Amino acid sequence: MDNLKEIIKINETNAVPDNEIDLSEIPEITTLEGFKPVHPEYYKPVREQVSIRFNKVLVDHFRTFGKGWQTKVNNFLMQEFINGRI
Repeated sequence: MDNLKEIIKINETNAVPDNEIDLSEIPEITTLEGFKPVHPEYYKPVREQVSIRFNKVLVDHFRTFGKGWQTKVNNFLMQEFINGRI
């Protein structure tokens, strides 16, 4: 435990104060376009269960994808939204 306290003390002594950090070369983030989580398995977007009516031919087609077909439809719609097509 003493070793940990010593390491913390050394780090605090050598730390640069926040007001002395030069941020001028860091670009400003104005959009989340292209954002991809580093660990997508831990990123869970908020979802809402809804009831929506599609033409039967579309539902039959989507169901041919097998298990997870609703997620694939959601991902397709999300990608179209991100690309500005819907």
